[in-house]
Amino acid sequence: MNPERLEHLLRQYFDADITDAETAELEVALQTRPEVRARFWKEAHLQGALREWGLEGRGARELQVLMPPPAPSRREKFLWRSWHPLAPAAAGIVFGIFCASVAWAAVSPRSAPPIARTVPLGENGFESIARRLPAGFPSKFGVWSGDPACTVADSSPPPRQGKQRLQLLQADREPALPNWGAHSCDVYQLVDLRPLKQAEWAGETSLELSVRFLDTRSAPGERISFRCRLHVFAGHPETISTEWPRSEREALASGSGASESLGGPTAIVHQLSTRILLPPKADFALIQLIAHKPTNPAGTVATFGSQYADDIQLTLYTPSTPAPRLSRK
Repeated sequence: MNPERLEHLLRQYFDADITDAETAELEVALQTRPEVRARFWKEAHLQGALREWGLEGRGARELQVLMPPPAPSRREKFLWRSWHPLAPAAAGIVFGIFCASVAWAAVSPRSAPPIARTVPLGENGFESIARRLPAGFPSKFGVWSGDPACTVADSSPPPRQGKQRLQLLQADREPALPNWGAHSCDVYQLVDLRPLKQAEWAGETSLELSVRFLDTRSAPGERISFRCRLHVFAGHPETISTEWPRSEREALASGSGASESLGGPTAIVHQLSTRILLPPKADFALIQLIAHKPTNPAGTVATFGSQYADDIQLTLYTPSTPAPRLSRK
């Protein structure tokens, strides 16, 4: 399939104007050609961003000039399902991520179900942390740290983990970017993936992060964004810690989930997750929990206090049957 034909099929598909014959042609290409799968996901991610930003009328080339597309949120990753449906075999193939100009081929639904393993996290239930979290970017594995946050008693109804949860308190400026605003409360944990590796990550190994956020404001108010982000890197955390967040660009792969809250008469739970395919050279992961005030006035520090995080889960999925190694596109 030449590039012009592929662009035509993608345009027809995302415009919901594709014929049955063209759908069959695109399905075959998705099942047999990794470069087509990568191009399909890049376009799906871009179309999701267009819809979220209200820019449906702008073309892909113009959007890329305006701003780079954000990491795919949970909502963006599944927006394409609302368009003209492909067959299940082709639809399963396009699961994946697009980050830092790296596209990874996706998991075929015809393979056996993957084996799920919970990755141990340090203090994932916040039961053993001192009331106040350490400040700044973490310097070692298994420790939560970041902007002002503390643990408090958890009186929310089940399901929940343990008796404490994390209260997000205040944004803080990044030391590496002192002139940036302070609109987000960021909390991090570094996770060592090397004990889980054998030689290299096999085939379609993936990593999934899930987080439960809670907004307890009793009445509607300022818009707050909850985000969970997952990054994987090669080497040692020292290579990224001093220049964060500039060093985010060094991630081998990244994913994110996002949700917005205005508060309300009852506590609102936001269950977020993101899943990425693991590149063969991934050595450690970075978990990032975020509460963000997009309308916070410039030059001021955003404050929170009614926003919480808990039930952090990191799950490793490995193929139950041998799979070919993925190639980088």
